[in-house]
Amino acid sequence: MKKMKIIAAIMALILTFAFASCAKPAEEGNEPGKATEKPVTTDAPTAAPTQAPTEAPTEAPTEVPTPAPTEVPNTKLIVPYVTKGLVALYEGNYNTEDGQNKESTTWQDLSGNGNDIVDIQLGEKTYWTDEGLYVDNVKIVLPASIPELINSDEYTVEFCISGLVVDGSNFATFLNSDTNDNFALFIRQADNSLEFKSNTAIGARPKMIGEARELCETSTIAVTFSSLDSVELFFNGEFQDSVDAPENTAMQGNFFIGHPAADKAYHGVITGIRFYNRVLSEKELAANYKALGTVQANPNYTEEG
Repeated sequence: MKKMKIIAAIMALILTFAFASCAKPAEEGNEPGKATEKPVTTDAPTAAPTQAPTEAPTEAPTEVPTPAPTEVPNTKLIVPYVTKGLVALYEGNYNTEDGQNKESTTWQDLSGNGNDIVDIQLGEKTYWTDEGLYVDNVKIVLPASIPELINSDEYTVEFCISGLVVDGSNFATFLNSDTNDNFALFIRQADNSLEFKSNTAIGARPKMIGEARELCETSTIAVTFSSLDSVELFFNGEFQDSVDAPENTAMQGNFFIGHPAADKAYHGVITGIRFYNRVLSEKELAANYKALGTVQANPNYTEEG
């Protein structure tokens, strides 16, 4: 019995310690059912904040200026030919600045330089047509300013004809000087060639050989001269031949169109003559050939007081 009491006392003591252990408050942060959370410290970013890229200001595109339209100068006429270096312009179907006047004894220079062909004797052998001046074995002298040009270091001469008939026994001389014959543009009957003499000997002249009478019936013939360089011959705007040039043409006397001599005569309608103080290029001569007969009045012309 005593033994049972001792066992009971021990059991009671064990239970007392057990309850005491359960009754002890839990430590702060170690409450049952809760996980122990360790506070997380978020450090500020060490890198400087990313700045938006600086954009270069967009420049407005540079506009190419639109060229102003080419204005027709306030001249009485619209001239379709090359005008740089133009000394004299005689247009067959526009023989005065007011148009075709078949009673006119003056062939006006439409270049504006005043180099008019004057005192033309109209009659059966010389008269105006719709296309130009008909000449029949007659001599018409050009103004003194033209020989001065021919005796300079450079020149271009363009001669246009239609309905050509060769009457001369040896030649048909379109343009000539009457004292020393140093300038002569002609057809040579012997070989039916077109030839240009500018103070140059036979065999040293530009030529277009064969069928000259037929080809020149309606044509534009051009010659260019450059001192100590070259003398060139063109036909309807196309190059034909070239030779070395002398120092000058050294023409003397009158310079004229047509020819009254029996061995050099011809007849036909001269449709245009142009003189320049420089050598025109083949491209310019071709453009002039195509422009023949297209001078016109300027509809916007106003007289300036």
